[in-house]
Amino acid sequence: MRRVFIIILTILIITSATFAVTWVLSAPDKSMRGIWRTEGYGLVIDVGHIFIDVYQITDVSCHRDMRIPSHLSLVKALEGVEFVSVNGRFQLAVSGTLNPIMADRIETLPAACAAPTPNTPQGNFDVLWNAMNEHYSFFDLHGVDWHARQSMRPSLTESYDDNLLFARLSDTLSGLDDGHTYLRRETVDGSGEVFSPSIRPDWHSKRHMVRDNTLAQFTQGLTQIAGTGLQYGWTTPQIGYVYIAHMETEVGLGQSPLDLAHQALFEINEVFQNASGLIFDVRYNPGGSDDIAVAYASHFATQPTVAFSKTTRTATGYTAPFQVSLEPITPQMSQPVIILTGPFTGSAAEIFTLAMGELPQVNTLGTRTSGGLSDIMNYTLPNGWQLGFSHQRYLSAAGEQFEKIGIPPDIAFAVDVEAARNGIDTTLNAAVAWLQGYSSSQSSPPSNPSMAR
Repeated sequence: MRRVFIIILTILIITSATFAVTWVLSAPDKSMRGIWRTEGYGLVIDVGHIFIDVYQITDVSCHRDMRIPSHLSLVKALEGVEFVSVNGRFQLAVSGTLNPIMADRIETLPAACAAPTPNTPQGNFDVLWNAMNEHYSFFDLHGVDWHARQSMRPSLTESYDDNLLFARLSDTLSGLDDGHTYLRRETVDGSGEVFSPSIRPDWHSKRHMVRDNTLAQFTQGLTQIAGTGLQYGWTTPQIGYVYIAHMETEVGLGQSPLDLAHQALFEINEVFQNASGLIFDVRYNPGGSDDIAVAYASHFATQPTVAFSKTTRTATGYTAPFQVSLEPITPQMSQPVIILTGPFTGSAAEIFTLAMGELPQVNTLGTRTSGGLSDIMNYTLPNGWQLGFSHQRYLSAAGEQFEKIGIPPDIAFAVDVEAARNGIDTTLNAAVAWLQGYSSSQSSPPSNPSMAR
């Protein structure tokens, strides 16, 4: 027993000593220590020897969002965040976000960090209003006079319980048809409640039925690629079908999400290398990580191709455009491709659609996407409720913006919900017919009176 105890104690001492050594080696150096304010994103980061404190700030508030150890390798492995110093600036590379987040040194924490914003109806309203006022990107697009919404601030003479406050804050967000704008609270029963001012498509309640009837057509089932949202199979003996449920990958500690994404596309390429055409279905894909979407799209590029650019709202305007290009991955998937889109194609799935649309062998078919391309900026209100909203502008390579209106398909094809109820996916059938016609012609795309380019 004593021998076992000594062995366990020795292991603990060695492990602790090793961790202490790695902490020293991975600690922020002098150029990184200090207080930094990000360009956009509403963050102040206090980098110390032992801890890194991250604050969410507005002109009137300061909330410590997290405290993480100053062990940069550990933070990168667990949180997917890499901190580096670049030419006197502080840079954060965040997994899932294509552009680096830049920060500049400030002397002290903002004055608002000296005391928490009071958890009162007025305090919660002030944080919500100011966060949106300083960072939201699309008031003009939605025709909302945000400054006029200050009149909705609860007065000191009004009495508010949580339900009334949630209703008032929700009303404050009304008119923003933006699926990336929401207010979330925890309820007494633990179920939670979410309000979004976005307007849902008229067949929203039937969307799962339509999707499930599509997948049920593959009587042999689709092959799922573990850790991804990808499933694939043959819709005809010559045409491959890939359903993408989301733009995320699930990996273990130390594994790379992008490596898994590329491995998944290599697998699909190998299975479909002799296919005459491919269909990628993102009609019910709510999004995920932009870097995964771009990684998938890169497998179809035969040369470096500008895909889109993005800017982030700041206190004085917007950051310089960050340009994203597709870099070819060998071997390429060069067959004709149809991307199926619809009103539930959102966020990173729209980024995938936007990027793929720059490639000559790709066409989109269906209806417009959801029109919510921006990343989501998150704020915690004094009472713990979560506010999310759009704070970035994405532009196509040609400079077009599709926020709110959605990305239009190359081939417009309306959803037939009643046909889906009977097990028929008319959109998928139209894609198959288009690819078969294209394969037969080998020159120009086939015409079809039921499809409008």
